[in-house]
Amino acid sequence: MNRRIRFVSILILLFSILLNGCSAKRNCPVTEPVWALSPEDGAILNPPAYENFFINEDRSIWASAWWVEPDIDYRLILEEGIKVGWFRPEGAELIITGQRLDGDAPALEAHVPCCYPTRFQATGLYFPTGGCWEVNAKAADKKITFVVWLESSK
Repeated sequence: MNRRIRFVSILILLFSILLNGCSAKRNCPVTEPVWALSPEDGAILNPPAYENFFINEDRSIWASAWWVEPDIDYRLILEEGIKVGWFRPEGAELIITGQRLDGDAPALEAHVPCCYPTRFQATGLYFPTGGCWEVNAKAADKKITFVVWLESSK
């Protein structure tokens, strides 16, 4: 009988953990990307194409959202970071910050190389953990905020 009680206790614990993880994901106010034709930019060799983007209200800042697709391997995103292309006011310094909304974690780390003279700016984003993340970016006097859910790699 003691084994049966332990088995049931373990099942309840596992079910509780599973529900908490699903609940956290449901409570994350994820921003839906917009399917849009990318802006033309002399720094990009290919012609504009339709892609998923996070776009601010006045369309002055765009962030590529290829990495929020359902079949993306989030372990690679968390371990290696992700390359994100941005469009922002021409030549403006892009400042990116971010924090986890559903738990404690170090801040998002953003690598933003210097001196892109056109609207296009390549970056690398490094999320230290999975979970619900708010990403904020500013360029000149323009801003964008979006929220993403990243599965834990562990």
